[in-house]
Amino acid sequence: MRYEQNDVIKAFQLFSLLTQQGFIEKDDVEFYRINEEVQSLVEQFAREVDAVLVLAADIVYLIPATALSPFHVKNEQLRREMGSNATNADIYMMYFCILVFIGEFYNSYLSNEVQRDFLTTSQWLDVLQERLNTLRQHSADDLSRHAEELQYNWLAILEKWDALNDLKESAQSQKGNTVSRLSFLHKVLQFMFKEKLVEQVGPDEYILTEKTKTIVQRYFMELDYNRGILQFMYRYDERKDETYADNL
Repeated sequence: MRYEQNDVIKAFQLFSLLTQQGFIEKDDVEFYRINEEVQSLVEQFAREVDAVLVLAADIVYLIPATALSPFHVKNEQLRREMGSNATNADIYMMYFCILVFIGEFYNSYLSNEVQRDFLTTSQWLDVLQERLNTLRQHSADDLSRHAEELQYNWLAILEKWDALNDLKESAQSQKGNTVSRLSFLHKVLQFMFKEKLVEQVGPDEYILTEKTKTIVQRYFMELDYNRGILQFMYRYDERKDETYADNL
């Protein structure tokens, strides 16, 4: 297919803007939506860098499709976000916290539609503990085997959570420099704010952005890699539901 020079130039301009800030909006989105040639070109550019375009609430986002994408958040960047002493265990724990946070809005990923109004940090903390208790039902060998299959270090997550000091102090002091579970969650929350994954709607009340909801509904839960992780995380929940149903 041959493209007009003006369309190629405009498509490259839009793609350049996407690579710089991760999204386009307003007039740029309107032009992108009504010009099929420009839209096709921008999508081709995105595929070349292992990324996809997601339209949510009149904003187009450039989202990495694989860890090989140059726009995938690198571990080094995540360590900077979590602090100078952050290790790979911190990164695994952060990913786990985000998965659980999002999962609470989708009934543990059993629904394609949002099922709750908001989530607080205390609720997040409680459900994380429940989810980790579920992981502890697996043997160490089972966790190690699935870590190799899914490239997700479950043992490191459990060890990291246990290492975080659950200090009995006020929530205000825990937001500071103390190494506690709540302070860790606040760091993860700041990362999610920066990536436009969550919004605050009230005192300690957080919701998913349209960007996150669109990614989850149209893209995230379709990936075989993600599905494997989610199925392993929630496997014992499914067994409990089946047992409950059998007893009715």
